[in-house]
Amino acid sequence: MRTPCVCVTLSAALLLAAGCTRPDRGAPPDAAIDPMVSVNTLHPAPEDYARSRIGSAECPIPPWTKFLRGVKIVLDPGHGGDAHRRGFKRGPTGVREAEMNLRVAQYLRDLLVHVGAEVRLTRETDVDLSLAARAGVANEWGADIFISLHHNAVDNKPEVNYTSVWYHADVDHHPANLDLARYLAQGLYDGFPMPSFTDVPLKSDQLMYPAGFGVLSNARVTAALTESSFFSNPAEEQRLRNPAYSLREAHALFLALARYAVAGLPRVQLLEPTSAVVGPNGGLVRMRLDDGLRGRKSWGFARQMILTDSIVVRLDGRRIAHAFQNDGYLLEVELPAGLEPGTHTLDVRFQNMNKNSVLNPRIELRVENPPGPGQARRDGPGRRTAAQPAAGR
Repeated sequence: MRTPCVCVTLSAALLLAAGCTRPDRGAPPDAAIDPMVSVNTLHPAPEDYARSRIGSAECPIPPWTKFLRGVKIVLDPGHGGDAHRRGFKRGPTGVREAEMNLRVAQYLRDLLVHVGAEVRLTRETDVDLSLAARAGVANEWGADIFISLHHNAVDNKPEVNYTSVWYHADVDHHPANLDLARYLAQGLYDGFPMPSFTDVPLKSDQLMYPAGFGVLSNARVTAALTESSFFSNPAEEQRLRNPAYSLREAHALFLALARYAVAGLPRVQLLEPTSAVVGPNGGLVRMRLDDGLRGRKSWGFARQMILTDSIVVRLDGRRIAHAFQNDGYLLEVELPAGLEPGTHTLDVRFQNMNKNSVLNPRIELRVENPPGPGQARRDGPGRRTAAQPAAGR
Protein backbone atom coordinates (compact mmCIF):
# COMPACT_ATOMS: atom_id res chain seq x y z
CA MET A 1 0.00 0.00 0.00
CA ARG A 2 1.45 3.37 -1.03
CA THR A 3 1.28 6.46 1.15
CA PRO A 4 -0.50 9.28 -0.75
CA CYS A 5 1.95 11.47 -2.59
CA VAL A 6 1.06 14.52 -0.53
CA CYS A 7 2.15 12.70 2.64
CA VAL A 8 5.44 11.64 1.11
CA THR A 9 6.12 15.18 -0.04
CA LEU A 10 5.30 16.58 3.40
CA SER A 11 7.48 14.00 5.12
CA ALA A 12 10.36 14.75 2.78
CA ALA A 13 9.94 18.46 3.35
CA LEU A 14 9.99 18.01 7.10
CA LEU A 15 13.09 15.89 6.89
CA LEU A 16 14.79 18.48 4.72
CA ALA A 17 13.84 21.16 7.20
CA ALA A 18 15.33 19.05 9.97
CA GLY A 19 18.63 19.00 8.11
CA CYS A 20 18.66 15.26 7.46
CA THR A 21 20.25 15.59 4.05
CA ARG A 22 23.51 17.20 5.05
CA PRO A 23 26.18 16.14 7.52
CA ASP A 24 26.48 18.01 10.77
CA ARG A 25 29.71 19.43 12.09
CA GLY A 26 30.24 16.78 14.73
CA ALA A 27 33.59 15.61 16.00
CA PRO A 28 35.99 14.04 13.50
CA PRO A 29 36.73 10.30 13.63
CA ASP A 30 39.33 8.96 16.01
CA ALA A 31 42.79 10.10 15.03
CA ALA A 32 44.80 7.48 13.22
CA ILE A 33 48.08 7.55 11.38
CA ASP A 34 46.45 5.68 8.53
CA PRO A 35 42.76 6.55 8.04
CA MET A 36 42.34 3.38 5.98
CA VAL A 37 42.64 1.23 9.12
CA SER A 38 40.88 3.59 11.54
CA VAL A 39 37.73 2.83 13.52
CA ASN A 40 34.92 5.04 14.85
CA THR A 41 34.77 6.81 11.50
CA LEU A 42 31.21 8.15 11.93
CA HIS A 43 30.20 11.37 13.63
CA PRO A 44 29.35 10.48 17.24
CA ALA A 45 25.76 10.32 18.45
CA PRO A 46 24.13 9.48 21.81
CA GLU A 47 22.82 5.96 22.26
CA ASP A 48 19.21 7.17 22.28
CA TYR A 49 19.62 9.32 19.17
CA ALA A 50 16.87 7.55 17.20
CA ARG A 51 14.60 6.78 20.15
CA SER A 52 14.58 10.40 21.29
CA ARG A 53 13.35 11.55 17.87
CA ILE A 54 10.54 9.04 17.38
CA GLY A 55 7.30 10.86 16.70
CA SER A 56 9.00 14.12 15.78
CA ALA A 57 8.78 15.90 12.42
CA GLU A 58 12.11 14.27 11.63
CA CYS A 59 10.78 10.80 12.40
CA PRO A 60 6.96 10.54 12.14
CA ILE A 61 5.14 7.33 13.05
CA PRO A 62 1.97 6.98 10.92
CA PRO A 63 -0.92 5.08 12.55
CA TRP A 64 -0.76 2.27 9.97
CA THR A 65 2.67 1.24 11.25
CA LYS A 66 0.72 -0.67 13.93
CA PHE A 67 0.50 -3.63 11.54
CA LEU A 68 4.18 -4.36 12.23
CA ARG A 69 3.22 -5.48 15.74
CA GLY A 70 4.35 -9.05 16.34
CA VAL A 71 6.25 -9.37 13.04
CA LYS A 72 9.57 -11.12 13.65
CA ILE A 73 12.39 -9.35 11.83
CA VAL A 74 16.13 -10.03 11.76
CA LEU A 75 18.39 -7.17 10.69
CA ASP A 76 21.87 -8.04 9.47
CA PRO A 77 24.35 -5.12 9.47
CA GLY A 78 26.71 -6.22 6.71
CA HIS A 79 30.41 -6.89 7.35
CA GLY A 80 32.16 -6.07 10.64
CA GLY A 81 35.44 -7.02 12.31
CA ASP A 82 37.40 -5.98 9.24
CA ALA A 83 39.04 -2.68 10.22
CA HIS A 84 42.51 -4.25 10.10
CA ARG A 85 42.13 -4.89 6.36
CA ARG A 86 43.52 -1.69 4.95
CA GLY A 87 41.00 0.14 2.78
CA PHE A 88 38.47 -2.71 2.93
CA LYS A 89 34.88 -1.53 2.43
CA ARG A 90 35.81 2.12 3.00
CA GLY A 91 35.01 5.37 1.27
CA PRO A 92 37.57 7.74 -0.23
CA THR A 93 38.54 9.17 3.18
CA GLY A 94 38.32 5.89 5.08
CA VAL A 95 34.74 5.91 6.39
CA ARG A 96 33.80 2.26 7.02
CA GLU A 97 30.76 0.57 5.55
CA ALA A 98 30.55 -1.79 8.55
CA GLU A 99 29.90 1.18 10.84
CA MET A 100 27.33 2.75 8.50
CA ASN A 101 25.45 -0.55 8.30
CA LEU A 102 25.40 -1.09 12.07
CA ARG A 103 24.13 2.41 12.85
CA VAL A 104 21.29 2.14 10.33
CA ALA A 105 20.36 -1.31 11.68
CA GLN A 106 20.27 -0.02 15.26
CA TYR A 107 18.12 2.97 14.33
CA LEU A 108 15.78 0.77 12.30
CA ARG A 109 15.53 -1.64 15.23
CA ASP A 110 14.55 1.21 17.56
CA LEU A 111 11.78 2.29 15.18
CA LEU A 112 10.43 -1.23 14.70
CA VAL A 113 10.45 -2.05 18.40
CA HIS A 114 8.57 1.18 19.12
CA VAL A 115 5.55 -0.11 17.17
CA GLY A 116 5.68 -3.64 18.59
CA ALA A 117 7.76 -5.61 16.09
CA GLU A 118 10.08 -8.29 17.44
CA VAL A 119 13.61 -7.57 16.25
CA ARG A 120 17.02 -9.19 16.49
CA LEU A 121 20.33 -8.00 15.07
CA THR A 122 22.93 -10.45 13.83
CA ARG A 123 25.59 -8.30 15.49
CA GLU A 124 25.59 -5.41 17.95
CA THR A 125 29.33 -4.71 17.83
CA ASP A 126 32.18 -4.67 15.34
CA VAL A 127 32.59 -8.42 14.95
CA ASP A 128 32.97 -10.73 11.97
CA LEU A 129 30.31 -13.40 11.49
CA SER A 130 30.11 -15.98 8.73
CA LEU A 131 27.41 -15.55 6.10
CA ALA A 132 25.77 -18.81 7.19
CA ALA A 133 25.77 -17.69 10.83
CA ARG A 134 24.04 -14.44 9.91
CA ALA A 135 21.25 -16.21 8.06
CA GLY A 136 21.16 -18.81 10.82
CA VAL A 137 19.95 -16.20 13.31
CA ALA A 138 16.77 -15.82 11.26
CA ASN A 139 16.40 -19.53 10.50
CA GLU A 140 16.78 -20.69 14.08
CA TRP A 141 14.52 -18.01 15.55
CA GLY A 142 11.82 -18.66 12.97
CA ALA A 143 11.81 -15.07 11.73
CA ASP A 144 9.26 -13.78 9.27
CA ILE A 145 11.70 -11.46 7.51
CA PHE A 146 15.50 -11.22 7.15
CA ILE A 147 17.16 -8.06 5.79
CA SER A 148 20.89 -7.69 5.20
CA LEU A 149 21.75 -3.97 5.27
CA HIS A 150 24.58 -2.67 3.09
CA HIS A 151 25.95 0.31 1.21
CA ASN A 152 27.60 -0.03 -2.16
CA ALA A 153 30.88 0.90 -3.86
CA VAL A 154 32.38 0.87 -7.33
CA ASP A 155 35.98 1.44 -8.38
CA ASN A 156 36.98 4.43 -10.47
CA LYS A 157 33.42 5.80 -10.79
CA PRO A 158 33.02 8.31 -7.94
CA GLU A 159 29.96 9.88 -9.55
CA VAL A 160 27.85 6.71 -9.21
CA ASN A 161 25.19 6.80 -6.49
CA TYR A 162 21.91 4.89 -6.69
CA THR A 163 19.78 2.36 -4.78
CA SER A 164 19.43 -1.37 -5.47
CA VAL A 165 17.79 -4.21 -3.54
CA TRP A 166 18.78 -7.83 -4.09
CA TYR A 167 16.89 -11.13 -3.92
CA HIS A 168 18.21 -14.68 -4.13
CA ALA A 169 18.23 -16.82 -7.29
CA ASP A 170 15.38 -16.45 -9.78
CA VAL A 171 11.94 -14.89 -9.52
CA ASP A 172 10.21 -18.23 -8.93
CA HIS A 173 12.51 -19.34 -6.12
CA HIS A 174 10.63 -17.58 -3.29
CA PRO A 175 8.10 -14.99 -4.52
CA ALA A 176 7.81 -13.27 -1.12
CA ASN A 177 11.47 -12.28 -1.50
CA LEU A 178 10.37 -10.14 -4.43
CA ASP A 179 7.59 -8.57 -2.36
CA LEU A 180 10.03 -7.62 0.39
CA ALA A 181 12.61 -6.30 -2.07
CA ARG A 182 10.00 -4.28 -3.94
CA TYR A 183 8.67 -2.57 -0.82
CA LEU A 184 12.20 -1.82 0.41
CA ALA A 185 13.24 -0.36 -2.94
CA GLN A 186 10.14 1.83 -3.19
CA GLY A 187 10.58 2.98 0.40
CA LEU A 188 14.16 4.03 -0.25
CA TYR A 189 13.15 5.78 -3.48
CA ASP A 190 10.51 7.78 -1.57
CA GLY A 191 12.31 8.57 1.67
CA PHE A 192 16.01 8.26 0.85
CA PRO A 193 16.29 9.32 -2.80
CA MET A 194 19.59 9.21 -4.64
CA PRO A 195 20.60 11.58 -7.46
CA SER A 196 20.51 8.78 -10.02
CA PHE A 197 18.80 5.42 -10.40
CA THR A 198 19.07 2.06 -12.04
CA ASP A 199 16.19 1.27 -14.37
CA VAL A 200 15.42 -2.05 -12.62
CA PRO A 201 16.29 -1.68 -8.90
CA LEU A 202 15.50 -5.30 -7.97
CA LYS A 203 18.50 -7.49 -8.78
CA SER A 204 19.15 -11.23 -8.55
CA ASP A 205 22.23 -12.06 -6.48
CA GLN A 206 23.21 -14.48 -9.24
CA LEU A 207 24.19 -11.46 -11.30
CA MET A 208 27.16 -11.22 -8.94
CA TYR A 209 27.92 -14.87 -8.15
CA PRO A 210 26.61 -18.11 -9.70
CA ALA A 211 25.47 -19.34 -6.28
CA GLY A 212 24.22 -15.92 -5.21
CA PHE A 213 25.04 -14.10 -1.97
CA GLY A 214 25.78 -16.54 0.85
CA VAL A 215 23.80 -14.49 3.32
CA LEU A 216 20.68 -14.84 1.13
CA SER A 217 21.20 -18.38 -0.15
CA ASN A 218 21.44 -19.64 3.45
CA ALA A 219 18.23 -17.89 4.51
CA ARG A 220 15.19 -20.16 4.75
CA VAL A 221 12.87 -17.23 5.44
CA THR A 222 11.75 -14.28 3.32
CA ALA A 223 14.94 -12.29 2.72
CA ALA A 224 16.44 -9.36 0.81
CA LEU A 225 19.66 -7.35 0.79
CA THR A 226 19.71 -3.56 0.48
CA GLU A 227 22.43 -1.44 -1.11
CA SER A 228 20.95 1.92 -0.17
CA SER A 229 23.64 4.17 -1.66
CA PHE A 230 27.30 4.29 -2.74
CA PHE A 231 29.89 5.21 -0.12
CA SER A 232 32.48 5.34 -2.93
CA ASN A 233 30.81 8.63 -3.91
CA PRO A 234 32.79 11.28 -1.96
CA ALA A 235 29.79 13.45 -1.06
CA GLU A 236 27.67 10.43 -0.09
CA GLU A 237 30.48 9.04 2.07
CA GLN A 238 30.42 12.23 4.15
CA ARG A 239 26.62 12.24 4.42
CA LEU A 240 26.72 8.63 5.64
CA ARG A 241 28.82 9.71 8.64
CA ASN A 242 25.95 11.85 9.89
CA PRO A 243 23.51 10.29 12.43
CA ALA A 244 20.63 12.36 11.01
CA TYR A 245 21.27 10.89 7.58
CA SER A 246 21.39 7.36 9.01
CA LEU A 247 18.08 7.99 10.77
CA ARG A 248 16.57 9.19 7.52
CA GLU A 249 17.62 5.94 5.82
CA ALA A 250 16.34 3.85 8.72
CA HIS A 251 13.02 5.70 8.69
CA ALA A 252 12.61 5.07 4.96
CA LEU A 253 13.18 1.35 5.51
CA PHE A 254 10.82 1.39 8.49
CA LEU A 255 7.97 2.89 6.45
CA ALA A 256 8.70 0.41 3.65
CA LEU A 257 8.30 -2.50 6.04
CA ALA A 258 5.14 -0.96 7.45
CA ARG A 259 3.65 -0.65 3.95
CA TYR A 260 4.50 -4.30 3.39
CA ALA A 261 2.71 -5.27 6.60
CA VAL A 262 -0.31 -3.07 5.80
CA ALA A 263 -0.80 -5.02 2.57
CA GLY A 264 -0.89 -8.29 4.55
CA LEU A 265 1.72 -10.95 5.25
CA PRO A 266 0.21 -14.26 4.07
CA ARG A 267 0.98 -17.47 5.96
CA VAL A 268 0.17 -21.19 5.92
CA GLN A 269 -0.87 -23.05 9.08
CA LEU A 270 -0.85 -26.83 9.33
CA LEU A 271 -3.97 -28.05 11.12
CA GLU A 272 -4.18 -30.67 13.83
CA PRO A 273 -3.82 -33.57 13.71
CA THR A 274 -0.38 -33.21 12.16
CA SER A 275 -0.37 -36.73 10.79
CA ALA A 276 -2.05 -38.38 7.85
CA VAL A 277 -2.06 -41.82 6.30
CA VAL A 278 -0.87 -42.55 2.79
CA GLY A 279 -2.62 -45.70 1.66
CA PRO A 280 -3.37 -47.36 -1.66
CA ASN A 281 -5.47 -44.35 -2.69
CA GLY A 282 -3.16 -41.68 -1.30
CA GLY A 283 -3.92 -39.38 1.64
CA LEU A 284 -4.79 -35.86 2.72
CA VAL A 285 -3.06 -33.01 4.54
CA ARG A 286 -5.23 -30.12 5.75
CA MET A 287 -4.06 -26.56 6.18
CA ARG A 288 -5.54 -23.14 6.86
CA LEU A 289 -4.48 -20.21 4.72
CA ASP A 290 -4.08 -16.74 6.21
CA ASP A 291 -4.16 -13.79 3.82
CA GLY A 292 -2.82 -11.42 6.50
CA LEU A 293 -5.94 -9.24 6.13
CA ARG A 294 -9.10 -11.09 7.14
CA GLY A 295 -8.15 -11.23 10.80
CA ARG A 296 -8.40 -7.44 11.06
CA LYS A 297 -12.22 -7.73 10.93
CA SER A 298 -12.49 -4.67 8.73
CA TRP A 299 -15.68 -4.02 6.76
CA GLY A 300 -16.03 -6.74 4.15
CA PHE A 301 -13.58 -9.07 5.93
CA ALA A 302 -15.77 -12.11 5.26
CA ARG A 303 -15.25 -11.77 1.53
CA GLN A 304 -12.47 -13.80 -0.05
CA MET A 305 -9.14 -11.95 -0.11
CA ILE A 306 -7.07 -14.74 -1.66
CA LEU A 307 -6.69 -15.03 -5.42
CA THR A 308 -7.97 -18.55 -6.05
CA ASP A 309 -5.98 -19.08 -9.23
CA SER A 310 -2.77 -18.13 -7.42
CA ILE A 311 -2.93 -21.19 -5.15
CA VAL A 312 -0.27 -23.70 -6.18
CA VAL A 313 0.90 -26.70 -4.17
CA ARG A 314 4.03 -28.70 -4.98
CA LEU A 315 5.33 -31.86 -3.40
CA ASP A 316 9.08 -32.21 -3.86
CA GLY A 317 8.87 -29.69 -6.69
CA ARG A 318 5.95 -31.30 -8.56
CA ARG A 319 2.45 -29.87 -8.61
CA ILE A 320 -0.21 -31.90 -6.83
CA ALA A 321 -3.97 -31.55 -6.52
CA HIS A 322 -5.64 -29.45 -3.85
CA ALA A 323 -9.09 -28.19 -2.87
CA PHE A 324 -9.67 -24.72 -1.42
CA GLN A 325 -12.71 -23.73 0.66
CA ASN A 326 -13.34 -20.02 1.11
CA ASP A 327 -15.38 -20.79 4.21
CA GLY A 328 -12.64 -21.09 6.80
CA TYR A 329 -9.87 -20.70 4.25
CA LEU A 330 -9.24 -24.46 4.39
CA LEU A 331 -6.87 -26.13 1.96
CA GLU A 332 -6.89 -29.89 1.43
CA VAL A 333 -3.86 -31.34 -0.33
CA GLU A 334 -3.99 -34.77 -1.91
CA LEU A 335 -0.87 -36.83 -1.27
CA PRO A 336 -0.07 -39.42 -3.93
CA ALA A 337 -0.22 -43.13 -3.18
CA GLY A 338 3.02 -44.95 -2.51
CA LEU A 339 4.91 -41.97 -1.09
CA GLU A 340 8.34 -43.27 -0.13
CA PRO A 341 9.56 -43.14 3.51
CA GLY A 342 11.70 -40.14 4.37
CA THR A 343 11.38 -36.37 4.35
CA HIS A 344 9.38 -34.62 1.65
CA THR A 345 8.64 -30.94 1.11
CA LEU A 346 5.30 -29.29 0.47
CA ASP A 347 5.49 -25.81 -1.04
CA VAL A 348 2.18 -23.94 -0.64
CA ARG A 349 1.94 -20.66 -2.51
CA PHE A 350 -0.79 -18.10 -2.99
CA GLN A 351 -1.31 -14.33 -3.19
CA ASN A 352 -3.65 -12.11 -1.24
CA MET A 353 -5.67 -9.34 -2.83
CA ASN A 354 -2.68 -6.98 -2.66
CA LYS A 355 -0.55 -9.53 -4.53
CA ASN A 356 1.62 -10.33 -1.50
CA SER A 357 2.86 -13.93 -1.49
CA VAL A 358 3.20 -16.42 1.36
CA LEU A 359 6.03 -15.37 3.67
CA ASN A 360 7.48 -18.82 4.26
CA PRO A 361 5.60 -21.42 2.24
CA ARG A 362 7.52 -24.66 2.86
CA ILE A 363 6.25 -27.48 5.06
CA GLU A 364 8.21 -30.66 5.68
CA LEU A 365 6.50 -34.05 5.45
CA ARG A 366 8.04 -36.98 7.24
CA VAL A 367 6.84 -40.31 5.88
CA GLU A 368 7.38 -43.32 8.14
CA ASN A 369 6.92 -47.04 7.67
CA PRO A 370 3.67 -48.35 9.19
CA PRO A 371 3.88 -49.93 12.68
CA GLY A 372 4.39 -53.67 12.80
CA PRO A 373 2.32 -56.19 14.79
CA GLY A 374 2.03 -55.19 18.43
CA GLN A 375 2.99 -51.58 17.79
CA ALA A 376 0.70 -48.56 18.08
CA ARG A 377 -2.42 -48.85 15.93
CA ARG A 378 -2.34 -46.69 12.84
CA ASP A 379 -5.32 -44.76 11.58
CA GLY A 380 -5.62 -46.84 8.44
CA PRO A 381 -3.67 -48.87 5.90
CA GLY A 382 -0.40 -47.63 4.50
CA ARG A 383 2.36 -45.38 5.78
CA ARG A 384 1.92 -42.64 8.33
CA THR A 385 2.89 -39.14 7.26
CA ALA A 386 3.84 -36.58 9.87
CA ALA A 387 3.73 -32.99 8.70
CA GLN A 388 5.48 -30.06 10.32
CA PRO A 389 6.64 -26.59 9.31
CA ALA A 390 10.06 -26.50 7.71
CA ALA A 391 13.00 -25.32 9.78
CA GLY A 392 13.11 -21.56 9.98
CA ARG A 393 9.37 -21.07 10.63
